[in-house]
Amino acid sequence: MILIDEVLEGLRLHSTVFCRMTLSGDWGFAKDALGGAPFHLLLTGRASLLKDNLEEPILLEPGDIVVLPRGEAHRLVSHPEAETIPFHEVSTSLGMSPWTPGTRFKAVDLRIGSGSPTTTLISGVFDFGDRRRNPLLAALPSVFLLRVASQTPTASTVATLTTLLDSELLSGLPGAESVSARLADILFIQVVRSYLTSAGELPRGWLRGITDSEIAPALALMHRAPEQPWSVATLARDIGMSRSRFARRFHDVVGQAPLEYLTHWRMYQAAGILADGKIALPALAASVGYRSEVSFSKAFKRWAGRPPAEYRRWLLAKKSHEFEQGESQ
Repeated sequence: MILIDEVLEGLRLHSTVFCRMTLSGDWGFAKDALGGAPFHLLLTGRASLLKDNLEEPILLEPGDIVVLPRGEAHRLVSHPEAETIPFHEVSTSLGMSPWTPGTRFKAVDLRIGSGSPTTTLISGVFDFGDRRRNPLLAALPSVFLLRVASQTPTASTVATLTTLLDSELLSGLPGAESVSARLADILFIQVVRSYLTSAGELPRGWLRGITDSEIAPALALMHRAPEQPWSVATLARDIGMSRSRFARRFHDVVGQAPLEYLTHWRMYQAAGILADGKIALPALAASVGYRSEVSFSKAFKRWAGRPPAEYRRWLLAKKSHEFEQGESQ
């Protein structure tokens, strides 16, 4: 499972807590799609989450956390039949600025409605910046619910984190924003742990690959030495399998051919290097296994939709815009 740690490190996770909401009576919000993974943590009361292609509403109970790794639009309601209004209309009317990836955001305490019942929840987003092509994110389900009542070791830790996060949001102490964000980062890691230990037989994909005794060693080789001239034959040889059996087994477990996955991992690594700063194109190409910078540039453009130099300029412009937005919060 060491690969999980390596990939989590590569996520560059920066969580943001939007708000702590106290909601009374009937209520319902339609949440737009986000460039991150929104989460909702129920403190008291009841709530339901609805989303297109979801067979039935997800009913939340106190202590539950629900995460949408793909950032899809969804509805959060007091009960499945409740009417909804766009959340951005509510947040704008209360002076909240819209969130975009990379934006620094100060959590607000919202109190909406009157009467009973009363529901309290914390909402935020796990922000992966330009790292949304991370294989871990692609392997997670579109919606994941962690129930604190499950009494698993992960659930117990989440309950403790929930108490700490709520206390920090209410404290008003210096640095509360930073502490809350780091606690939310740990929440995401706990969600991943919970999925790995509770999902039973994992669906075909990267997570299944790193838990497969035959395929995990090959993934480790590609991850730790992307610059090597790997082929299906050399990967099979190094993990002690025949070429044909390895190729078939890898596709059955991961859902991609070995070299298709290797290309994705190399481009993902190259994007991370570009995000970190300046590097000459030949050196970048060599660091991810390409002797020809022309071949590398073509492969990168197929993967990212733009060549490396343009991708770097896009990242710099994006970061500058996000910094300016953060300064205005």
